Amino acid sequence: MVLTGSTSGELAWGIKLLNTLFIPQMPYQMVVFCVRIAWGFLVIQYQSLFFFVKCLTKKQPTLSLFGKITLLISAGFFSAYAYLALFSTELTSATERNIALLNVTNPTAPIEIRLMQYTIFYIFLFLIIPSLYSAFCIIRSKQLPKILHQQMTVIFKYLLMPYFVIELLIAFNFNGTNHYHYAIVGLSSLLITYIVYYCIRHIMLLRFLNFIGHVESKKPFHFIDDFKIILEQLSSATSLGELIQITNTFFKQPFGISHKKIKIGLQTCLYKNAPTQSSFDPAIEEFLNHNPDIVSYFLNHKIAIYDELLFSNFYQEEPIQTQLIAFLDTIHAEIFLPIFEKERIIGFIIIESDARPNKLYSKTEYDQMLVFATYLGNVINLLQNRNLELLIHQEKELKEEIHKKEQEIGQYKESLRSFLKNSKQKEIGIIFYKNRRFIYSNQTAKEIIKCNVNIHEGHPISRALKEVAKKVSEYKSPQSMLIKDVDGTQLIICGVSNLEHNNVILTISHPDMADIITKQVGFLKDPTQWDYLLYLETTKSGQLINQLIPGTGEILLNFKISLLQTALSKKATLLDMPQADLMPMAELLHHINMRQTLYTLTLTAATNSLDVTSKLFGINPIFGNYSGQRPLLEKLNGNGTLFIQNIEHLDLEAQEYLAEFIQYGYYRPFKSDNKINSSVRIICSTNQNLERCIQEGTFSATLFNELKKTCLALPSLQELPDQELTELAQGYTQQVLKTSEFKNLLELSEKETFKLIKQRPISLQDLKTKVQKILLEKSKKNNIEQEVHFNPSYEITDPELLQASQLGKHALRDHKIMALLWQKFKNQNKIATFLGVNRSSVNRRCKEYNLIT
Repeated sequence: MVLTGSTSGELAWGIKLLNTLFIPQMPYQMVVFCVRIAWGFLVIQYQSLFFFVKCLTKKQPTLSLFGKITLLISAGFFSAYAYLALFSTELTSATERNIALLNVTNPTAPIEIRLMQYTIFYIFLFLIIPSLYSAFCIIRSKQLPKILHQQMTVIFKYLLMPYFVIELLIAFNFNGTNHYHYAIVGLSSLLITYIVYYCIRHIMLLRFLNFIGHVESKKPFHFIDDFKIILEQLSSATSLGELIQITNTFFKQPFGISHKKIKIGLQTCLYKNAPTQSSFDPAIEEFLNHNPDIVSYFLNHKIAIYDELLFSNFYQEEPIQTQLIAFLDTIHAEIFLPIFEKERIIGFIIIESDARPNKLYSKTEYDQMLVFATYLGNVINLLQNRNLELLIHQEKELKEEIHKKEQEIGQYKESLRSFLKNSKQKEIGIIFYKNRRFIYSNQTAKEIIKCNVNIHEGHPISRALKEVAKKVSEYKSPQSMLIKDVDGTQLIICGVSNLEHNNVILTISHPDMADIITKQVGFLKDPTQWDYLLYLETTKSGQLINQLIPGTGEILLNFKISLLQTALSKKATLLDMPQADLMPMAELLHHINMRQTLYTLTLTAATNSLDVTSKLFGINPIFGNYSGQRPLLEKLNGNGTLFIQNIEHLDLEAQEYLAEFIQYGYYRPFKSDNKINSSVRIICSTNQNLERCIQEGTFSATLFNELKKTCLALPSLQELPDQELTELAQGYTQQVLKTSEFKNLLELSEKETFKLIKQRPISLQDLKTKVQKILLEKSKKNNIEQEVHFNPSYEITDPELLQASQLGKHALRDHKIMALLWQKFKNQNKIATFLGVNRSSVNRRCKEYNLIT
């Protein structure tokens, strides 16, 4: 009715404006009719507003004597205006009406004018002032529910006061002589519209009457960002004391509730090791045990919020709500949040009264509390009922994660050392390129470039400089290129066009961290893995991986990052790649993980399952020492790696034993319950579809679930893009030649590259063999077979032997490396040939290190 009365007044003003500004020929009687009706609705409007304020704050609104009197008077005013509008013919012309309004203070003024005066005074004295006074008293009393109190505050401050002031300004200035009253009316209409919108919007968020079940949030609350941290803390909690601390943190950060206002209770009969400050209050426990309806209420609603209950019960009183309100009053709580375990209350969280005196809890906030309580209940249950195996599993996972972090830190330190080592070599060489000639501009350029680029045109640096200069000249834009010198030193070449002197300015320097990353960061599937990209380029582990896979394309780069991540971890790994690449990959994983002993167990379908099982795990002593040796998981414990080829041929029962070892870090001898810890790293391979084997019942689903967590699948060379395969072949070409004298002559031609692409190799080793074969044939064809020095370590895949080969004769001085070579070859002649030294030197060192007698 308030909005209807206001709309009627605005409609009358609109019709009068239309008559004044646009339709002067409109019959003025129509304007007068609308004005009289609007005056009648004005009385109804304020009478309704008076009743609205009264009824909103009472549980069961009743019409008081004063209300009845004002209602009768208002009805009389409305009837009078209705009679004038329908039957009176006085003051129906514009002239008569304006004259009457000019003489509004004249005692002989027409009855309609005097009626308007009486209406204004009546509204002001009997409706407006009582409404304001009543609202003010209600707000000051603070006897209303908090939600309703905030509603009344909004109504009083932002609706009643501005609304009355605006309406009174219009009423007291409406005498027909004020030329600004039209502007005042227009402005008031805009303000009233905004005021009504603002108040309704805020009141509806505060649960107007019971149209909405809960207080709505005024602004979005980013709960997930904060809850991810809390969830991580919950998952790592090991005691109820930690849970109490996490709960306090949860309510403090997003909700702003002090830990002093939070109380946590757990049933002592279920959780005897609970901290004393979290004991279940006997009064609360007795209340819940003797009121099954309350427990049912919590099962449905999950939470009790005092302000919500009080507001709901204010308009629609229900016994269970009344009982809950009394219960919350007794324990001095504004929120009671039960913690459930399978529909049974095992604890609670209480937020005491006045934890947030001037704020209400929105639906979003208590939904977040419910989510937290659900997780908390599960964690409490897990803490009290989980078995030792789960603890052991979590401990093993934690140790593996710590190991990986330590390895990553080591890679990071090594990467930093490589940059600090070259920090003194940050001078920039400057070269000018004009008329197909290079001109050195400073001494640094000559020191970095250890050749005459104008004469040695086939040198890698000369070719790179020329390529960058040509691109700059052609595209008139800056160009850059990251290259390696003949000794493997990385250099970066940048070029810009100098239009003023019609030449190209080239700079050459040692790259920094940004230069190395920028080159390939666009190929990363996950940009956050840029640190691994850095490790690949600057650490020994990365060099070994690049030695095995010298490609730099998107597919191979992401695989190499996965390979490095797997190598730094010690989780059980499943290799999915061609047979020829299995051993090099296993050796690489073993070496990067800094383990000492690699044992390879190759399984076939004809293998005796009992022999293999006892060899792996041992056997119960009551059956005797079946294999005659210690189990592999015992022999390799500490720094060993066990590589099991064709894991699908392992006996099903042995697969379950192996899955248990991978999951918990301990193994059991065959037919025994004795548990023995071991830190052996497991690497497996298969050429079968294990999921199909599971369906056929020939492979353990438990073992597969453990192995698939870390599965390393080499991209198929059959499907590798031509560009990446070409780069891979070029990388192997650079590796096969020991010196750079004939690299330009022997590098792969377009025809040979096309042939490699057409005859796709199956494995990396197959590609390496084909590249070496092509280069051997080319050296014979060009009669330089004797002069070409092929790298003897090209076919070596063992990282330890590769390192020894790179040291050459200097390996004789290292006791550890000589012991490794003797263990590998068991022959002095083979060691001498491998290192490129004479046999007498090897013999002397072997005797010195007590390798031979």
